[in-house]
Amino acid sequence: MVMLSATTASAFDYVVTGNAAPEMEGKMFYLLDDNSNLVDSTKVTAGKFKFQGNADKAYYGRIGFKENVEGGVRTNYIAELIVEPGTVEMDMNKRMPAKGGELNTKFASLWGGVMAKQNAVMKQLEALQKDSLDQETMMQKRNEIVNAFYQDFGTTVKNAILENKDNAVGVSALRQYSQLCTPEEWQEVYAVVSPDIKNLDFVKEQNNKVNNILRTSVGKKFIDVEGKNIDGTVAHLSDYVGKGKYVLVDYWASWCGPCRREMPNLVETYAKYKGKNFEIVGVSLDQDGAAWKEAIKKMNMTWPQMSDLKFWQSEGAQLYAVNSIPHTVLIDGSGKIIARGLHGEELQAKIAEAVK
Repeated sequence: MVMLSATTASAFDYVVTGNAAPEMEGKMFYLLDDNSNLVDSTKVTAGKFKFQGNADKAYYGRIGFKENVEGGVRTNYIAELIVEPGTVEMDMNKRMPAKGGELNTKFASLWGGVMAKQNAVMKQLEALQKDSLDQETMMQKRNEIVNAFYQDFGTTVKNAILENKDNAVGVSALRQYSQLCTPEEWQEVYAVVSPDIKNLDFVKEQNNKVNNILRTSVGKKFIDVEGKNIDGTVAHLSDYVGKGKYVLVDYWASWCGPCRREMPNLVETYAKYKGKNFEIVGVSLDQDGAAWKEAIKKMNMTWPQMSDLKFWQSEGAQLYAVNSIPHTVLIDGSGKIIARGLHGEELQAKIAEAVK
């Protein structure tokens, strides 16, 4: 099955062909573009696959196959390439970078270099295991090696973005950089990439996330969140925040193991400080209302709760750029954010310092 894009003045023909691993025999391979749209599909036959079509621009693409998992179907991505004019050759048996024109040559140089450095780091770590070092020294050296790699990796992909700010190689680097850069570093590269790259879905999502991180960082005024109480009535964070009390906003979910393990600490904290100008407001990322209410009851969470039951699409979580839970936001009596991401003893100490 081939889905061809509309022909334009700059359109070109392409062929993507290659060898697949033996365990892929008979599977359907899917080619997706830089916006994760399905472009083409083909069946692996006699260890080979082939995509052929027409595109109006060169783009960063991924090849994957679908797998049935609990709760639905998942696409597993197994190869990356640049779809560009002419033929692109791949060998997934050897996990080699794609061979093609100018962009795939740049792509292979970039990620082949990263893989070589990664392999060198793995050898360093293996050699470290053979040294007669005490545990503390070994962990220190291990962290030094790993941290140096990631620092170099960050510099490498950032430079690749700046050197390829208007092409598909830059898109591939930007995908990686978005997972490890600071909000300020993201803003720096976002400012220079082309309008076409800015318009990609993952770039728009990341930029929105970064803006929310900066808008809800320590020192900023809180942003209101809307949800529903356990009785179904509409609730707002502003019902509690900005009214003179310190408010701890706790992002959690009934299905979150770490959240449940942390909850006894919050129960203890609430009992200790409830009458001392302090409140907790739970914002749940649940999607099952019954499970949410049962967890509240079972874990003795007697403070106010709210949720829109939208799972990771929770509007409250997105407004505060929450991408892992449990996550806490501590807000002072005037509505200013004074801490984020505190747990355990660190959280207890911060609340004790604030609520005097």
